[in-house]
Amino acid sequence: MKKEILLIVNPCAGKGKVNKYIPDICDNLEKQGYELEVIYTSEKNNGENIIKNYIRYIDSVIVCGGDGTVNEVVNGILKSNRKIDITFIPFGTTNDFAKTVKMPNNPYKLSRKLSKYKKINIDIGRFNSKYFYYVAAFGLCANVSYTTKQNEKNKFGRLAYYKEAIKSMRKIKTYKTTIVTDNEIIKDEFIYGGITNSMSIGGFRWFKKENFKVNDGIFEVILVKKPKNILGLMKVLFSILRKKYDQKNVYYIKSGHLQIEFDRDVEWTLDGEYGGTVNKVIIENNKGKMGLLVPCNKKL
Repeated sequence: MKKEILLIVNPCAGKGKVNKYIPDICDNLEKQGYELEVIYTSEKNNGENIIKNYIRYIDSVIVCGGDGTVNEVVNGILKSNRKIDITFIPFGTTNDFAKTVKMPNNPYKLSRKLSKYKKINIDIGRFNSKYFYYVAAFGLCANVSYTTKQNEKNKFGRLAYYKEAIKSMRKIKTYKTTIVTDNEIIKDEFIYGGITNSMSIGGFRWFKKENFKVNDGIFEVILVKKPKNILGLMKVLFSILRKKYDQKNVYYIKSGHLQIEFDRDVEWTLDGEYGGTVNKVIIENNKGKMGLLVPCNKKL
């Protein structure tokens, strides 16, 4: 019996050029014996709604898009309470999680070799009533991925994010925060917080490979305090990029559960998209919650 695959395509992905790849991707999959249904996302019909309408009829999902489209599909699957496997062809601007799980950059490679891919179970984060698969973040530059205009992304790619990030640094906000983790209670003032299941955030690799797993039931957590001046901020940023964290200004912890409370409403980003504005949030790691198809020759 042929497997039914739903191919969900974000037409804006890949600097708007994703559409030229779809015919060959479909042809490759059909040659391997898969039955295909191709649906394009739109403002009114996002990935979550598409999954809601089609999940009863499919065995797995392939996403052609960026981190935000994958997030929509993940939310659709988990809220349906039906277990199906997911995989994706990364057409986004940064493709952070794709780097972590070593998905191929070649847009045709997955469609040519999907039958040889293996399934791994990855952790999924729950953010109050929503889900995220690789990062929940607040504060400095966290909103850059969705405040950057689409035409700027299409024209400049990752450079458009850097431009927006520089603008956001002109007005650095500080958040009085209380965080309850698995092992401690933290009370401090932060300019950034990131809870992640990815080695890469914002196009940069943050963590050492030997300290990281996508299915250990534990999040990597980075919390950044406000330095005294711009030179101090640059020192903090370089310490993070070198993975040698400035202990005076950076908390690096691991936790499977976090309860976070601010002194006011704070805007959050989930997988590069707007995640809501709240002053209290409970974040939980759902260990091995979702099946992800990845290349067999990659060790994770």
